[in-house]
Amino acid sequence: MDKVSLTASMRSNLLSLQNISRQVDSTQNRLSTGKKVNSAIDNPSSYYTARSLSNRASDLDALLDSMGQAVSTIKAATTSLETATDFLEQAAAVATQALESAEKIYTRQPSGISDDATIRDTSLFDGKANTQAILDQIGDDALAATAADQFYAPGVDKNDANFGQGQWYLPAIGELMEMYGTTAGDITAGDGTTGANGDNKTAINDALTTLKGAGVDCTTLTNGYYWSSSEYDNSNSWRFDMTNGNRSYSNKYDHLYMRCFQLLENKFNPTDAASAPQIGDVMYSDLTYGSADDYDGSKTVVGIVTWVSEDGKSAKIVNLKDLRFSSTSSTGNFNPDDPYTTSSGSVGYTYHTTSAKYTEDITGIDNYDRDQFWAVIQETVAESSLSSAEEQQYQNILSQYDSLIKDSSYKGVNLLQEQDLKVTFNESRSAWLDVKGKDASSAALGLTTTEWNNKEDIEKSIEELTAAMNQIRSMSAELGSYYNIVLNRQDFTENLINVLEEGADKLTLADMNEESANMLALQTRQQLATNSLSLASQAAQSILRLF
Repeated sequence: MDKVSLTASMRSNLLSLQNISRQVDSTQNRLSTGKKVNSAIDNPSSYYTARSLSNRASDLDALLDSMGQAVSTIKAATTSLETATDFLEQAAAVATQALESAEKIYTRQPSGISDDATIRDTSLFDGKANTQAILDQIGDDALAATAADQFYAPGVDKNDANFGQGQWYLPAIGELMEMYGTTAGDITAGDGTTGANGDNKTAINDALTTLKGAGVDCTTLTNGYYWSSSEYDNSNSWRFDMTNGNRSYSNKYDHLYMRCFQLLENKFNPTDAASAPQIGDVMYSDLTYGSADDYDGSKTVVGIVTWVSEDGKSAKIVNLKDLRFSSTSSTGNFNPDDPYTTSSGSVGYTYHTTSAKYTEDITGIDNYDRDQFWAVIQETVAESSLSSAEEQQYQNILSQYDSLIKDSSYKGVNLLQEQDLKVTFNESRSAWLDVKGKDASSAALGLTTTEWNNKEDIEKSIEELTAAMNQIRSMSAELGSYYNIVLNRQDFTENLINVLEEGADKLTLADMNEESANMLALQTRQQLATNSLSLASQAAQSILRLF
């Protein structure tokens, strides 16, 4: 079959119509997909650049989820610390309340009496206050109190600030019990020897024996009765027998042995229990101390340690020999410059020298007969654990605190139990943050004093709570810093993803307004091309009609 020949006008219009159709198809594709670059054929440079940007945005989007989980993990820990702080504040309130109650009942703890006993009455255990009350009321007529006040340690200046005159006192009955060694829980009566164990006396006498062998002018404690500054009643005072630890009373005009005591309050700063003063240690004039076995004669011995405070910062000492007097009943019978060699070894009239005064009640010193004394000791043993209800409440709060810390995990990671968290910030893993976990348990924070046997235990718990809350605040601040870093990187990554996606879109997305206008124009051109082709075809048909 012969090939059909088209006129020039028809061929031209047909080609134009085909071109317009291709452009219409392309524009329709852009309008339907919204993209001007759908494949590498459309625009290789734009297509591959946009694909690279989109791929990075996708990678960062995956990291964004990881950052969000990290934020939640840190937030779980910080939220727990806020509640943990509330628990510690509640525990501090309980401890403070217990301490306030204890301070209303107790004055201090004599460690030589019992491991856990706390005595409420100062007249039985504060010879320093008793001695001052005696001197204030009786003056020089109070022979034993005056001698104690005038005494100064041989070998030191009488004006020495630590061991000179005015620093020593007549011990209370409780302090003599401390020096001998007495366990409150074993006492069954106000008088008698129950509870007396003699352990401290043994340690003190061993030290004195060692010093005497090294040439120090000292003697062991006399096996006899020693005066105390504690009143039994207006006519009698408590006395203590160093032979067997017997507690009893005697008329104030009787003749008994006497030694001086001194309280060295807050004079020491030991680093641990081993470095604190020990009962039986030798005390030197320079406030150093140590075993009598280590005495080398280079220092002046002033006394032997009889009692040590719980923290080791304070101690009591006894002088090295019994005081001696020129008479048993007259004032001026004691020579402080020669305290140990005057003829009489005992002193009468502990407070008084005349019959008009020896029955006088001393203001500032409570009288305690045997039943009252026993009642104080009984009460001491019964209440030595302080408030068991408050102690139990304190322990329960700490238990709940530890449970809270254990429950602070998020997706298996607990930053409060020393578990770490690594947060990655970019697709190449070259930028990251290591969130270091902390041990926030009560034991790690140093909350170890949970049993309150005395007032000092409560004070120690309060100190531990203060330190623990400071540590919690420090942990919160550190976690807060981590939280802000991750949150800022999270915001940055979100913004960067938007920038990348926007850049990719600019390279590939079509301008819908422009494409719509193109479509209208192409449709018009297509219509015109169709009309033109039709006219060209009609012209050919007109010629054919001639034949």
